[in-house]
Amino acid sequence: MRFRHVLSSVTLMVTLVLFSACDQKEVLTGDFSLVSPLPRMIASDEPIDSPMVISCRTFIGYPEGNDALRDAAEMLAQQLGYILGTPLRTVPSGKRSTGIRLRIDPELGAGLADFQQKECYRIMSDADGISIGGGSILGVLHGIQTLVKALLFPDAAGRCRFVLPAGTVFDYPEFPYRAFMLDCGRHFFPVEDVKHVIDILALHNLNYFHWHLSEDQGWRLEIKKYPRLTEVGSYRPGTRDPQDVLDGIPVSGFYTQDEAREIVRYAAERGITVIPEIDLPGHTTAALAAYPSLGCTGGPYEVANRYGVLDDVLCVGKDETMTFVKDVLAEVMDIFPSEYIHLGGDECPKVRWAECPDCQRKIRELGLRDNGNKTKEELLQSWFTSELEAYLAEHGRRMICWNDVLCDWGDHVVGEPSKRTVIAGWMRPASAAIAAREGYDAILCPVGHFYFSNATNNKLEGLDLIRSVYDVSVIPEGLTHEESRHILGAEACIWTERVADRSDLEWKLLPRLSTLAELQWSDPAAHDLDAYLLRLRHMTDLYRFRGWNARELILP
Repeated sequence: MRFRHVLSSVTLMVTLVLFSACDQKEVLTGDFSLVSPLPRMIASDEPIDSPMVISCRTFIGYPEGNDALRDAAEMLAQQLGYILGTPLRTVPSGKRSTGIRLRIDPELGAGLADFQQKECYRIMSDADGISIGGGSILGVLHGIQTLVKALLFPDAAGRCRFVLPAGTVFDYPEFPYRAFMLDCGRHFFPVEDVKHVIDILALHNLNYFHWHLSEDQGWRLEIKKYPRLTEVGSYRPGTRDPQDVLDGIPVSGFYTQDEAREIVRYAAERGITVIPEIDLPGHTTAALAAYPSLGCTGGPYEVANRYGVLDDVLCVGKDETMTFVKDVLAEVMDIFPSEYIHLGGDECPKVRWAECPDCQRKIRELGLRDNGNKTKEELLQSWFTSELEAYLAEHGRRMICWNDVLCDWGDHVVGEPSKRTVIAGWMRPASAAIAAREGYDAILCPVGHFYFSNATNNKLEGLDLIRSVYDVSVIPEGLTHEESRHILGAEACIWTERVADRSDLEWKLLPRLSTLAELQWSDPAAHDLDAYLLRLRHMTDLYRFRGWNARELILP
């Protein structure tokens, strides 16, 4: 067996003329070098004359009694069957000859970092079959997606069979946190649309789905102790456009707890953890409309019908507010088993707090004083978020917040959150760098590059659009080796002020998610834009085959 670097020009393609099986006439040949993100190691057998044939007669095997691998086998059978035009069968390994075998090998990836070992996978192919092994079920799921992406798709759906050249693929991720955020607060997306997004994330080897569930414009998660959050907070009669004209189009909807649990289950079957976000203490007008006593003025409040940063926020000086938030988080943690819980913390004006007797009394009780860039109101938010961080920690969870809780647009440190807080650097790459230098774990998600709903970026065309993502380093420049270890990974975001349906969501997400996936997964030393563009063309062909509304790009 001859090994080669993944950037080698050697291809795994082989042209074969075979007689039809299952009355199929077209033969497609797989090529792992076209997969995005690109596997770290691809090895081909010499000579390349012992391919594996995948047809409607191929069986997918899994260890008997392993429910997770059985579910993975059924998912692979469904994906291959969709392309072949006929369902494939799954069987426990050993029951009969199987063409594709799934297995977990805890020794695979020994010596790698813990997350890399769990997510590593190895695909071995020869004329006798294909083996997909993973360090855990997560690795097997990544291997399944790589196999599917390696198969060349016809321009239109139809029956065919595949040939996979003999060889080995071994791969693992560079970063432990690879995420996409969908805002369902501004516009509500039904359960099937959310599942569709999760399918797209799984195809690109992402492992976290950040689900933004509360906003000024809508509260989207059922909380049984506070039913008015959805009875009142999930509906607005219309939305004002930039010219302040109300469109008169109602926006409503929320997820029951059972529906949220179904999303969690669906994502877990695809190797993805759902991170819920309850944004607070700002962006809470919908909650205040439901429970006015939680605000500094007592209301009345209405679910916001305009976008932007609003002055009315939770009154953190009241004990009632802390009780409310902890009650909400108790139900959130019961639904979502994720290690991470996102609590927002962004864009929280202090106008009301500066005038609120309850907030000022709390400031005096805590002995808070202005300190350089840190006003006593900023420090009040730091106290509030640190209290919630400790509450989450008591339950074995970890808090993520936007970088507003730590630093501002001027790169000034304005807050003092608990050091256990993970900082999502959204303002610019420097925001994540500041967090890392201050000793916080951080996520890179800069608005100018990774906000796929960003209007300025969406005016870019062709290579400029791709480079707006590809040219960003997940590890910001200037960090020491020790500081860089605080960068957990990267996240793309779509805020839905102007995104109201699945088709537009796909257009903004694809193909840039493929570009981000390269940064999230691959070794930075192996990045090569020209080589990536070849793979991007293959990925866009795949999107079209699946009927997704990927953006058309004219590339060199």
